[in-house]
Amino acid sequence: MTDAARNQNLQLSDGRSLSFSDTGTGENGTWIHCHGIPGSRNELRHLESALFHAGVRVIVPDRPGYGQSSPCPSYGFSHHSDDLRQLADHLELEDFMLSGFSGGGVFAMAAAHDLGKRIEQLVIAATPAVPLMDNPFDYASELTASTWRAALDDRDALAKELELITGSVDVLLEALIGAAGDQEEHYLSSNSIRPGFTENLSAALEQGSKTAADALARDSFLTAQSWPFSPQDIHLPVRVIHGSGDRLVHIEHQSTLSSNFPDGSPEVISGAHYGALSAIWN
Repeated sequence: MTDAARNQNLQLSDGRSLSFSDTGTGENGTWIHCHGIPGSRNELRHLESALFHAGVRVIVPDRPGYGQSSPCPSYGFSHHSDDLRQLADHLELEDFMLSGFSGGGVFAMAAAHDLGKRIEQLVIAATPAVPLMDNPFDYASELTASTWRAALDDRDALAKELELITGSVDVLLEALIGAAGDQEEHYLSSNSIRPGFTENLSAALEQGSKTAADALARDSFLTAQSWPFSPQDIHLPVRVIHGSGDRLVHIEHQSTLSSNFPDGSPEVISGAHYGALSAIWN
């Protein structure tokens, strides 16, 4: 797969640039994927060979402030859904399947709600259900829970704190691996995974530490606050995947989400947080 295929740009109607990757053949379906927090268009770099052999096409846009997508201070779920609508129109996709990983699963839910019949199927993996739970902070790693709390308390202050880890790919990488637990550390440190994971984070930080920190704080806030949509209003098949050993977002979030979809199907895999990503296209 060429770098040109991985690094495309679309000028949106408001003048912003939306960068995205577009990989795979598509004979077995086309997906738009919503990356995690932090994440980028390179989130699936380590899965490209598997996706190609599976015959699927997957488009991964950078949300504002990540990769080469223009920052957008007022960005919210409605902007996100409209960005995906414009991207799908640009690519001449009448309908498509939608996926999301970790916090990106919340953005995928919002788009599925807003885009309605254009979405054939929704799959989310390792996704938090913060506003749907009475005690969500009890079911996450300290890093994850503290980020959610800080985002809700003071998003701007959180962004300043996050600059300490968004200034270096190595620092960010080690912070995420350290919070994920031993099983995840072994997975992310493997020769087949670490290069792609590093490229994903490198792209997330392309616009500098402040822009990346602002994007991360914004996405954490949107994920943790009360959502302007209800999963109960998403009337299409939804697969809800979660790793049994997920230390970042515990499996209790999966059961909450599954019970809130009219047609939700929970799937538990034996891996941890990041391992759930590869199960989306199985």
